[in-house]
Amino acid sequence: MKDLRRHELAVTSSHIMQFLREDNMEWIVNYMATRKEGYTSLLRFLQRFADRHGFSKQRVCRQKKIQEDLESTCFLFAQLFHDTYPDLSPDCLYNADETGIYLDMCPSLIWAVRGGGSYVANSETHSNRITALMTVRPDGLKLPILFVIRGEPGGVIETNEFNEYPPGHFYAMQKKAWMNGDV
Repeated sequence: MKDLRRHELAVTSSHIMQFLREDNMEWIVNYMATRKEGYTSLLRFLQRFADRHGFSKQRVCRQKKIQEDLESTCFLFAQLFHDTYPDLSPDCLYNADETGIYLDMCPSLIWAVRGGGSYVANSETHSNRITALMTVRPDGLKLPILFVIRGEPGGVIETNEFNEYPPGHFYAMQKKAWMNGDV
């Protein structure tokens, strides 16, 4: 299974079943005969087997480069970085990722009376946004989160949006809640 995924080929329960049929047909017949819902039980068994071995059901996605090329690029970058900065200690390295958090999202589906309208009063077409910058060092130390909130840069944060902001983190205001060179 891992070899197939390494080569970016699809693996489904029916693929595993086909593999088992080649050498273990007698076992499949015995397994299904001893279960109340034979085929369904076998599928559940295969799904639990895949789960135990680190596989999960995921939606198929397409990527522009194959995984081996991406891993090769990652390895080459790491090698170049360590060759360029050989004396840099791990406590000076930081991995930072920013992610957008959307608040008060408008629902796309609602329950409405059959034949009635689906209009919702006070519904906004855009949700509020906060950007969170999370940073970690190679030794596993996580730095406080930097939250960027929409508002006037340098302005005061209104606390009526939330009961309280989590203590121990940093907060900044930007016009559109995006990270830029000022933050």
